[in-house]
Amino acid sequence: MPIPFWAGHYIGLPFKERGRDAGGLDCWGLVRLVLHEQFDIQVPSYTHCYVSSTDQGQLGSLVRRESLNWKVIPAREARCGDVIVLRMRGEPMHVGMVLGDQQMLHIERGINSVIERYGSLRWKNRVVGFFRHHHTET
Repeated sequence: MPIPFWAGHYIGLPFKERGRDAGGLDCWGLVRLVLHEQFDIQVPSYTHCYVSSTDQGQLGSLVRRESLNWKVIPAREARCGDVIVLRMRGEPMHVGMVLGDQQMLHIERGINSVIERYGSLRWKNRVVGFFRHHHTET
């Protein structure tokens, strides 16, 4: 499955703690923005639930709680619009947007938003799972 043309609009966006618009985003802010702009899906902001993208306890708990509202998808069935959850520092605290062909759009502290292969050496052992919002089931 080719990467969607719209993905290019999200490459190079700057990182900003708890950022929620194209002027600066954290990983949830980027996923939230793409879900809204490309899939017309609204998800909670959660900016009040954590202080920093390095807060393992708060983010791990938040990711686990939010994932209960999404359908778990086997890796082989992951498709554009699904959310990938990844471990950072041993906790499921990083998210990205699946684009297809094992590619994800994500952003993290110290880098602008990028597209990377989640099957790469850096990420493959950090994958917690794939999740699909109920509005993208069709």
